[in-house]
Amino acid sequence: MAFRILFDGTVAKHLDTPGENEDAYRIAPARGRVVLSDGASESFDAKSWANLVVDYFLESDPSDEELGSCIRSYEGLYDPHVLSWSKAAAYERGSFATLLIAQDDHDRSTVTVTTLGDSFAVWCIGNDVIETTPYVSADQFTQKPTLLATRPELNSEMIINELGTWSRIEWCYEQHDTCLLLCMTDALGAWLLNSREQGSLDAFERLSRITDQKELLELVEVERASGAMRRDDVTLIIATLTC
Repeated sequence: MAFRILFDGTVAKHLDTPGENEDAYRIAPARGRVVLSDGASESFDAKSWANLVVDYFLESDPSDEELGSCIRSYEGLYDPHVLSWSKAAAYERGSFATLLIAQDDHDRSTVTVTTLGDSFAVWCIGNDVIETTPYVSADQFTQKPTLLATRPELNSEMIINELGTWSRIEWCYEQHDTCLLLCMTDALGAWLLNSREQGSLDAFERLSRITDQKELLELVEVERASGAMRRDDVTLIIATLTC
């Protein structure tokens, strides 16, 4: 099997309220597919929106039609007429989330990563980071990303072939013994790139060696306490790909 999950886990922004974690992900190992979404905290209900996004795009590729179905499912969760005026106003402003899809194609020995927003993927051969997407430098995480919205008029064009604000990259693992794919949400991605830019050679090694939830929690808490990692929900998925 070319595609195997080595680790997946998440750490909430506040450890005493894990149920408020607005990251969501789904994995289909048999299909070689990972879908990750980070709900924007300023949203009315980012958690529900992120979970709907990963549910819908686990089985299908991004399209206007599929996004429309996802939005209708979200709209079915609430009746704005029975909400308080403040909640109704927040609902009307919309909910927002990132989307990252990693899809293995074993026949071609490639993995394709499609992203909208600042959820982040790292591709490495051996112990060397080869490429990252959609960002290559830590300061890019300070920019305001384009996100999937529950208000249709706020969404960018969904046609992947024309990309627009989407990022799409294909990585090949043919002729390599083992390659690693790391998918993560933005706080972890920013920490990793910033650590590398400041000359830390062990940041990626520490991250790629995580094998259980306790190890992820310890890394996140240590880096938060030092101020090196922004306090936010953190999700990490590590997959290995072999011919």
